[in-house]
Amino acid sequence: MKFHEVPKDGIPVIQARDHIEKVLRLKADVVVVGSGAGGAVMAFELARQGRSVIVLESGRYVPSSEMHEDMAETIQRSYVDGALQVNTTFDVPVFQGTGIGGSTTIDAGVAFRAPDYVLEHWSKELGLKAMAPDRLRPFYEKVERRLSVHINEPHEINECANKVIQGCDDLAWSWKPLARTVKQCALTGHCLAGCRTDRKQSTLVTYLPWAAAMGARLYSDCHATQVLTSHGRASAVIANVIDPDSNEIVAQMRIDAQVIVMAAGAIQSPLLLQRSGLGFQSGTLGHNLYLNPFVSMVGRFPQAVYGWRGALSGVYVDQFLGPHDGKIFMMSGLPAPVQLLSTGGLGVGNSHMAFMGDYRYYAMLQVFVQDEGQGSVFSSGTSHDPHKNIQWNLSRANLEDLKRGIAHAARIFFAAGASSVLLPTFQKTEVHSVFDLDQAVAKISYEPMGMYSLRVASLQPQGTCRMGTDPFASVVDEVCEMHDVHGLFIVDASVLPQGITVPPKMTVAAIASYVADHIEVNHRSYFWS
Repeated sequence: MKFHEVPKDGIPVIQARDHIEKVLRLKADVVVVGSGAGGAVMAFELARQGRSVIVLESGRYVPSSEMHEDMAETIQRSYVDGALQVNTTFDVPVFQGTGIGGSTTIDAGVAFRAPDYVLEHWSKELGLKAMAPDRLRPFYEKVERRLSVHINEPHEINECANKVIQGCDDLAWSWKPLARTVKQCALTGHCLAGCRTDRKQSTLVTYLPWAAAMGARLYSDCHATQVLTSHGRASAVIANVIDPDSNEIVAQMRIDAQVIVMAAGAIQSPLLLQRSGLGFQSGTLGHNLYLNPFVSMVGRFPQAVYGWRGALSGVYVDQFLGPHDGKIFMMSGLPAPVQLLSTGGLGVGNSHMAFMGDYRYYAMLQVFVQDEGQGSVFSSGTSHDPHKNIQWNLSRANLEDLKRGIAHAARIFFAAGASSVLLPTFQKTEVHSVFDLDQAVAKISYEPMGMYSLRVASLQPQGTCRMGTDPFASVVDEVCEMHDVHGLFIVDASVLPQGITVPPKMTVAAIASYVADHIEVNHRSYFWS
């Protein structure tokens, strides 16, 4: 096995500014579109098998040395659409990372396995035997070791999380310390702006450098526009190299390959397939979009909490997380104020000044619920001027689940001694006593199409290229290969057959590891040279 020397700092990435030729024709055994949890794992594992691999990433390359705590700048360069990617009714922002490392560079490092009851349902009820807990467990364990998954220790639990612990203990509700992909966390609290010290084990500092050391070539600023096929097989990817500052096309690329892996996420992967005229056999491509909406609950305490200090994400509440009790997931963490701008959480004028003046007194719980997969993603325009449409509206059932979660979170804060709780409504609602809580929550109404009642957002879109055994009811099979295109794999959260309430990053990485093993075992079906 041949190793390639990589720089001491950073990794070798070919950026838009490095291109001299205007037209490039490249060849590789494998092209991977996307460099997040799924794409990076696939790139490393296939390069480790001795395959020539090219990774295309539409976002910038931002090395750790250029990361800092200016969240406003980070949002502009490392979040899709500057954190303004929204649904067609403009009331639900869908946050995703962009750049080398994908969302793993700007997430909180939180690491969860899909619950066993979910995997058992996929395996037994949907016929996806490979997704059974015992089958997927070795791959979870492998990626957990490689990403240094670590359960928060007491010194990593900040005061914001301690308020949650105090409230849960008083109510006799179950909570647990979060597991994170981190090595010796510096406890700066700025995870969502990237990790300058390389403590967070994103793919930027793990799988991608390892892939480069195995000979993989990484390209940033490359926007894949089309996947080509020949005789029913994936054959090439067409991409535009776009300068991220000027937005001008500086080069056009064609990469011929024997295997193509799409790992661009549950929004971008179906759009690329649609622009390529692929995946329409089942009629499900782009449908079954799960946004798993969340709201941010704020509790104000008499004493300063300084919730931004220490590890951003400390504990989670699993009292209401299960197959029969609402599937409500709550996680502690008070982000930088600028991150609340996109949901209107900072208020305006005097309200904004008062909110910021009290920021040190706040603790926060994010309340997530599982939706019904009622959304869809489709592309309009042309391949040179594409436009994405994210159709998703809050259902009445989602609203009722969120209202229950809001009430639970408020009770946790009041039990911990909060003087008031801010409900995540567009019309400012502050509750000063647990005795007034139920009445206040009951007033949250279901407005037309669920709009304008709650400040809802999404962090983890899933399900638009779902996995299944029936080629007329799903896009990919249980090894994530498209039913109707041989050698074209999709390895991101779009393949999840149903949404999962907990963050899906580790499930995506585990599935990618499983798929890479499948390709190695069956290499004669995919590679002829």
